[in-house]
Amino acid sequence: MTRIVWDFDDVDAAATPQAHLDYLERTEAFPPMAAVREHTYAALPPGRGVDVGCGRGRAVADLTALGRPAVGADRSDAMVRSARERFPACEYTTADATALPFEDESLDWYRSERTYLHIADPLRALAEARRVLRPGGTAVVADQDFDSTVMASSDPALTRAVVAALTDSMANGHAGTRMPALFAEAGFTDVTVQALPLAFSSLAPVAPLLIEPAGAAAVAAGAVSEDEVRAWRRGLERLDRQGTFVVAMTMFVTTGRRP
Repeated sequence: MTRIVWDFDDVDAAATPQAHLDYLERTEAFPPMAAVREHTYAALPPGRGVDVGCGRGRAVADLTALGRPAVGADRSDAMVRSARERFPACEYTTADATALPFEDESLDWYRSERTYLHIADPLRALAEARRVLRPGGTAVVADQDFDSTVMASSDPALTRAVVAALTDSMANGHAGTRMPALFAEAGFTDVTVQALPLAFSSLAPVAPLLIEPAGAAAVAAGAVSEDEVRAWRRGLERLDRQGTFVVAMTMFVTTGRRP
């Protein structure tokens, strides 16, 4: 299956990786994203934990400042280097979600945000989360189901086709809605899920990580033509100029306890 969404394992080879890194930093500042982070922080118990898929390290720095010693883990060397440069007082390590460098039952909490979308074997990653957590430890995973994406458009049918193609192009595009069942299958108890809205009223914040890859995924899948995608994008740009652009999706925050 064609993979369109950025894979930061390859960011070192990208022509302008700093542009990607800068975009991530701007994105994390948007109020909807900050609200999701705050929600996950509130669900974590005291003690030491890991932020899996830590990216540029914002959550690790926040949690450390809140008195929850955190280690950031990311499979991308570029992300880990960037996080260390940005927050040098915090701890980061290069590691895959399915092979974390921690002893059994050594952590109090486990957090992951917008990462399980890119994990092809989420159950294996959750088994690793269960392994590193102490009995009674908490896991919190926040992810979208990209099929929840809706947007203003002059061609709703084409928009639905583009969104479906993007969802299907990802390793685990339905991660958000799959997580409660996967938590239970991995042996977590007291599983809860909350749905948080992510809404944007301008095109710029969502163009690089949603609109552009969605259009590319739809063309690659043969769902639409390049001309159709160009016309679709022009329509979105017109709405943006008029101040009537809107796109929204849902972030699902799943919490469970390691028995």
